[in-house]
Amino acid sequence: MSTSHYSGQCIVVFSAASLQQYIFQSNRLKENIGASYLAKSSLNEILIETIRQVRYPVYTNAWNRYEKVTWDTHRNDACLIPHLSETADVNSWRKPVNLIYIGGGNAALLCKNRAIANEVVKLWSRALLKAAPGLRVIVGYGEVKDSLAVAYRAALQDLARCEEALPFGAALGGLPIVRTCTSTGLPASQLSQEPYETDQWISEPAARKRQVPQNSVTNGINSVLKKGQRFALQPEKDLGGGEGQSYVAVVHADGNGMGALLNKVIDADQDDTKFLHNLRAFSASVAHQSLQALMATLCHFQTVLPQLKNDLAVNTRQIFPIRPIVFGGDDLTFVCDGRLGLHLTAYYLREFAKRKIMVLGESKSIDACAGVAIVPTKFPFAQAYSFADELCGLAKTHRRDENNSEGSWLDFHIVQAGVTSSIAALRETQYRSLEGGHKLDNRPYEVSKETTEEPQGWNAFVQILQKFQSRQWPRSRAKSLLHALTQGPTATNHFVDGAKWREMKLPRLNGMLPTTYTTGWTTLNTTPYFDPLEVLDFYITIDGEDTKEVEHA
Repeated sequence: MSTSHYSGQCIVVFSAASLQQYIFQSNRLKENIGASYLAKSSLNEILIETIRQVRYPVYTNAWNRYEKVTWDTHRNDACLIPHLSETADVNSWRKPVNLIYIGGGNAALLCKNRAIANEVVKLWSRALLKAAPGLRVIVGYGEVKDSLAVAYRAALQDLARCEEALPFGAALGGLPIVRTCTSTGLPASQLSQEPYETDQWISEPAARKRQVPQNSVTNGINSVLKKGQRFALQPEKDLGGGEGQSYVAVVHADGNGMGALLNKVIDADQDDTKFLHNLRAFSASVAHQSLQALMATLCHFQTVLPQLKNDLAVNTRQIFPIRPIVFGGDDLTFVCDGRLGLHLTAYYLREFAKRKIMVLGESKSIDACAGVAIVPTKFPFAQAYSFADELCGLAKTHRRDENNSEGSWLDFHIVQAGVTSSIAALRETQYRSLEGGHKLDNRPYEVSKETTEEPQGWNAFVQILQKFQSRQWPRSRAKSLLHALTQGPTATNHFVDGAKWREMKLPRLNGMLPTTYTTGWTTLNTTPYFDPLEVLDFYITIDGEDTKEVEHA
């Protein structure tokens, strides 16, 4: 017989399936932003409001204590971390509906019985049909028999089965007499309310996404804005515009090993009270850590913005040229000026790694990987995000395959119009030298490396790039070197020999073999110069960047 106070109760885990597809279904940034807000609110405000409609009140006090904690664990301030005795509610098992955690695209409830759980889910599903049409949500149930941990594990398994299953029914396709939404491709049902396209018909999901107030989307990070300033909204007007400035960077970052850490929390030998404490502490600290890393990045950007105003095509006193789209969990998606994406992403990854999360009462360091897709401003946004997501996955794969159990890695690619193949396939066929078929790119890069001696370290990449941007290297000569590298070692040697007569030397790093900076190629037939040269026009050097000086031969 179970000795748990919670025996007979039911854990319900809520999530959204195909979330990225829902958010980036449209090529309009405004709809992507609205979809992100609707997805987040569906598992936050809408869920809580729905529960309050049930005849049983929802108990949120315990979780609220965890949300209010600063979780500044990177300062090693033990007093900032709530103790079990301060957060535990010995009578929580008596509550009809008890909120375990909420946020980051997920939520979990502890209901008094399965009947109450079913009623909550039914009302919530009905509310979402009106609030967020087109959003596919999933629910997992776990009835408590032995312990809360076992029930929670069962709920997660049930959730996974629902996510893998085909959705019930199918979306109604367009009939011959039905207009098609120009934004989503779904059947159009109403006229657009946008002043510049009042004669266009759009679908219900597109209309609902556009109706979301833009200020509400950035709640929690608006404090970084100055008076009269707003986040970018339209890529063509707010991020690009002038010659050489018609590219945006779409960035996707994701925490490493979060699933394994969650499993560690679930599988620990602990009673029900400790399980709730550890699960809530883990969830709240992850959400707080990523949000603080984002805020630190935005504050840094605000600080350096004055020195960039002459390089940007927008009035920075009115427009903050970055737009966070997905944030709040361990993943982040934002869009910014194409020449700022690499710097801001590297800064975010370092800030993310500075902070710690709570795992079974201990502060644990975690890191993340990121992908940066630099695309034309008119490039389909949904496809641009797909490339950024793939690049993030390539960085994670490299981290795993190279037996790198820790560290933050960044991968990037400049995507030209008309590209439809995957990044991996594109690199395999086009990023090879004509002579010998040698690999040209050296990506991804480990951002956590603090020296310039590591060939795959981010500082090494930045230092080489900055040297090529100096007066010593005219832009035309740098482009000629890039062309020589694509030809192969022989053409590169001819270029280097000719450059010596103009007193132009390849950048050299500490520890670099002489054959590399005298021939342009390493003994392994790779080159550290192709990547910096390719992004020459897509990187603005910011004064005070945390890199060391590069030596020159």
